[in-house]
Amino acid sequence: MSQRARLRDQDGFIREVVWIAVILAVIAVVILDGMAIFAAYQSADDATKAADEALTEYAQTLNVPAAKLAAEQYMVKAGLEMVDFKAVQTDGGTVRFTVTAKASADTYAFRFLGAIPPLKDWVERTTHPVRTGSAE
Repeated sequence: MSQRARLRDQDGFIREVVWIAVILAVIAVVILDGMAIFAAYQSADDATKAADEALTEYAQTLNVPAAKLAAEQYMVKAGLEMVDFKAVQTDGGTVRFTVTAKASADTYAFRFLGAIPPLKDWVERTTHPVRTGSAE
């Protein structure tokens, strides 16, 4: 086998290794982005726990602003943004607290799909899930 044929074989091997590395990198980014989005959806479900915190504080103080503050503090600890807070007295005389939370997913590549105009709103909704929870 000549020197030239051996070099050609090495070029093919290196090309295959580079392609495999690129494919593995793309798969890793897709998995990491998926995990970040899943974690954001899971943490957005903490809106119910924030409403429970508000209810607990209200039961102790009978003060709606203090209940709202307790929910806000829980949201800060959970890394969420409070979108809405409502305290409504029900027919039974109890107070129902409703908290709406917004989470955020930090993705590596998924956010760049928002540069495509038809996908912009979908990417925003997917990377910033909103959930509502209530406690009575």
